[in-house]
Formats: sequence, structure tokens, C-alpha cells
Amino acid sequence: MKTHLLDLPGGQILEVVTEGNPQSQALVLHHGAFGSCENMAPIFEAAHSKGYFVIGITRPGYAASTRRVGRRAGDYVRETNAAIDHFGIKEFVSLGWSSGSPAAISDLQDSRCKGAVTISGDAPRVSDDWESYVSKYPPANPNTNPSPESDDFAGFDAFRNCKADELVGLFGPSLSRKDVEICMTSASEDLASAMRHGMAPGDFGALDDLESDAASWNIELEKITKPVAVFQGDEDRMCTPAHGHFLSEKIPTAQLFLEQGEGHISLLYNRASEMVGQAIKLLRGSHT
Repeated sequence: MKTHLLDLPGGQILEVVTEGNPQSQALVLHHGAFGSCENMAPIFEAAHSKGYFVIGITRPGYAASTRRVGRRAGDYVRETNAAIDHFGIKEFVSLGWSSGSPAAISDLQDSRCKGAVTISGDAPRVSDDWESYVSKYPPANPNTNPSPESDDFAGFDAFRNCKADELVGLFGPSLSRKDVEICMTSASEDLASAMRHGMAPGDFGALDDLESDAASWNIELEKITKPVAVFQGDEDRMCTPAHGHFLSEKIPTAQLFLEQGEGHISLLYNRASEMVGQAIKLLRGSHT
């Protein structure tokens, strides 16, 4: 992977990570919270193996991307616009993992975006009926750990200084059985390295994510006309199945891929090829 630092208006710097040679088409990736593009490694690898140019967008406030105060899900497309313009991309599909999901949805506003793929993705939690989804769609492994989406938080320094062998302890009850399995493999270093890299400049990337996640997206999901593939693990204890069901039911063009036995992290690693394959279908104009 190659890192680029793009100069944006107003003195903003945008960190972009690419894999492969620029083409007229691309897959655009948006990383999860407390991290950087490195935590999308399995998607980079799967897309590159299929011959596609891949662009990873580092959200403002993380790693070398300058903070953009007040950023919200509805305007995340700004950074994507800049990267797409820079590489001369004519058509693309966006994939977002976890807190990167709102950015993938935001990218649908760009006329060049053919569709989006959300992976263990956040849904907006300000809807009047959000709590009904939380109650109706709990994780399939409710008795293995304390309640999901708890308020327990390890602290920013724990993420910034995380080592590979500390992942399981850091995320604790938020991990499913398969998540723990992934965190005991070599993937743990990619995940830990992504957090160290993303959080190195300070807390603002994570703080702005948390603030944005808790606010309105300013995107009318019901009016989306481009195809969206929603991948959700039924044992996800970070973004519980409520998120996937919410997105798939509110977006009229969405298709839900509910993966049995997968958690928040395991879905990204175990289903990477499948998700990239779906993104390529969208890029080619087919979503059946």
C-alpha cells in the first residue's frame, strides 16, 4: 500500500492510502473508529487480487489527515470528492466498516458513485424508532458476555498504545467468539497498528467520530436510489444486528447480507472476498 498526502483547500491535508495502479474505476474504503486505513487490510488485499484500484480515505483528525471541526456523516463525501478528483476516477463504489459506514453512505451523493457496501456498519441512532430495533434485533450470542454496546470505555490512550496481544483485553465483552479467534491471529498486528497510527496525533479523530455518530446524518435514507449492500454479523456485539436491519429496512435499495456466526471484526476478515465481489457487481451495474 502507498500513502499519499493531498493538499485540500483551507490548508487541510488528507491522508489517502492506495493499492494498485490508478484506473478509471476504483473501490473506495472508509476505516473504523480509533483506527486508520490499515484496519481495512483484508479488503485492500481482496480487491487488489481481483485487479481493482483501491483508495483508502483517512478521516479528518486521524493519522496525517487534518482535523475538520464539526464534520458530520452527511458531508463526509467532501474528502472522497478530493481523492476521486486527484486520481481521475470516473466510477467508484464505497465500502465502509463500522464508523466508516456513514462515510460510504455519504459518498452516494457523488454522481460518480455507483453504490455502497456497509460492513458491520453504524446506523443513525437518532431515529424515533431506533430503540425498537435494538430490542427486536439483539446479537445472537446474548449470554456469552455482558450486554452489548455498553458504556465501558478503555480510554483513548489504550487505543493509541495498543499492542497486538492486548486486543482481546481491550475490547473484552464487545468481542464475539469469532472476533476473539481473529484477534489471536496475525491480523491482530494489522488492527493494533491501525489504531496506533490513527490515534498518534491525538484524540480529535475519535472524538469527532463519536460526536458525529451520535448526531443526525443529514441524509434521507428513504430517498436513496443507488444500490446498497448491508453486510451484518448476527453475533456482532459492537454494532449489533439492529444496525444492519435498520439500514436495510430504511434504505429502499438496500440488500441485507446477514452472516451467521460472524462478529464485528470477524465479518471483515472472513467475508472480505464476498464483500468485494458484491462491490464489483455494483461497480459493473449489477446488484442482483
